[in-house]
Amino acid sequence: MTTQMTVLCGSSTGLPDAGAAVTIGNFDGVHRGHRELLRRTVEFGAASGIPSVAVTFSPHPVRHFSPDSRFYEITTPSERTALIASAGIDFLLVEPFNEAIGAMTPESFAREFLVGRLHTRHLVVGYDFNFGAGRAGSPATLVELGRALGFTVDVVPALYRGGAIVSSSRIRELLLGGRVREAGDLLCRPYRMSGTVVTGAQRGQKLGFPTANVRFTQELVPLPGVYRVEAEVEGKRSRGVANVGFNPTFGDNSLALEVHLLDPPGDLYGKGMAVDFHDRIRDERKFENVDALVRQIAEDVRNAREASSRPPSGERSGESGE
Repeated sequence: MTTQMTVLCGSSTGLPDAGAAVTIGNFDGVHRGHRELLRRTVEFGAASGIPSVAVTFSPHPVRHFSPDSRFYEITTPSERTALIASAGIDFLLVEPFNEAIGAMTPESFAREFLVGRLHTRHLVVGYDFNFGAGRAGSPATLVELGRALGFTVDVVPALYRGGAIVSSSRIRELLLGGRVREAGDLLCRPYRMSGTVVTGAQRGQKLGFPTANVRFTQELVPLPGVYRVEAEVEGKRSRGVANVGFNPTFGDNSLALEVHLLDPPGDLYGKGMAVDFHDRIRDERKFENVDALVRQIAEDVRNAREASSRPPSGERSGESGE
């Protein structure tokens, strides 16, 4: 397996002319279905002695065609890149999605992009892959074009989990509904939010439950509420309780991520923190007074300690739509 992936952007691919095993997709979330695409691409490339290439687009095509839609990406670009690299891919091409590429016919996309630029010898796509102007091209179209242009096509069937197809849209719905455990199962890892610990209102310290206020970078925020989490700071992991929401007891109106660590590693201000969501404990709600809030926080912490009786995992798990 490759230990170093090369990231390429724009028209200069830097790919060898001898041919490549290629997979194409948005890879938002890099979930179980995506992992299977990547696995097959790496496997074919290694067996054939050619590089494996993953192609994705920026911005996401949804943002191009529907710029005003409420669309939240599951992973940041850097998270997506790291996850694709972990699959053993040799090259990641981040292709700008613009009018020119959106207007290509299926045949011109295959001839000019897949063969002319990427030197594709083998292509791996999902069962629902559409391409070309008006999304006119399908996997069946690719198989026909591959025969004419000299590349083979592997169409990966839908992957089912819990009686439904694994897809990025399903994962978004689960996270927005607070169902982080189910979303984590489809992702093969807990959903993660990350950012820098900044100074907040410091109410937690006064209440006896100090919290780290994380200025997060993710677009997709789980349903407001209290969650059992694991946090990582400078390579050290600690279990904790996170509140995602607006602190209604104190009348706040800005969305925040606050984390109380069960075993804090020391001063956190200014440090990067990654927060993995394991379970939703309860809804966020307004309490009649501060004492009632403190009693509930104590109960939340007790529940988190009992549920997290085993030691921190030390790393995020992985395995192999949209």
